[in-house]
Amino acid sequence: MTTKRRIALAIGFTAALLLLVAAPATAGLEGNCSGSATIDGIEYDASYDTADNPIVVPKEREGLRIPYEGAVTMANTNYLGAVGIVIGPVTVNVADWGLEENRDDIRATEPGAIYVLGNQLNNIVGIYQLTAFHDADGGSCDADAMVKLDGDPLSTPIGAGATAGLVVTGAGVLSAGIKKKSS
Repeated sequence: MTTKRRIALAIGFTAALLLLVAAPATAGLEGNCSGSATIDGIEYDASYDTADNPIVVPKEREGLRIPYEGAVTMANTNYLGAVGIVIGPVTVNVADWGLEENRDDIRATEPGAIYVLGNQLNNIVGIYQLTAFHDADGGSCDADAMVKLDGDPLSTPIGAGATAGLVVTGAGVLSAGIKKKSS
C-alpha cells in the first residue's frame, strides 16, 4: 500500500470518528431569561445539560408539535433570537424569531404557544449540544442543553457513510498488515 493511500485511509478513519462522536459541551442558562418546552409529555429546560440527562426528541420528529413558554425580566424591544443544534463545526438552525424591528415590550410567550418542528433534523441521530440566545434592547441571555435525537444511526446517510468508511479503512489496514507480514 502506498504512503498516499495510507494517509487517505487515515484521514477517512479520522473523519468517520469525528462524525460519530459528539463533542462534550457546557450547559446552563445565563442572563435574564427562562424557558421550557414539552416533548412527549416531558417538560424540558436548560437543566437537561449532560449527555446522561438530555432533552429527548423522538425518531418521528418532522411535524412534531412542541408546546413551549419563555419569559424575560428585561426590556424586550428590538429583540431577536435563535435555537440551534451544534453538529461538528456547524450549527443547524431550528428556530429564530424577531428578525425585524419590534417596539412591543412583550416579556412572555402567549399561553398555549406551540412550535412545529420542520425537517431540519431529519436524518440526524445522536446526542448534540442545543444552543439558544435572545438579544434585546434591555439585555441578552444564552442557554445550552444537550439533546438526544432518537433513531437508528445506521439508517442515516451520515451513519451509513461513516460505517462504510470504517469498513473500508479496516479492510485497508488489515490488508496492509497481511501484505507486510507475508513479505
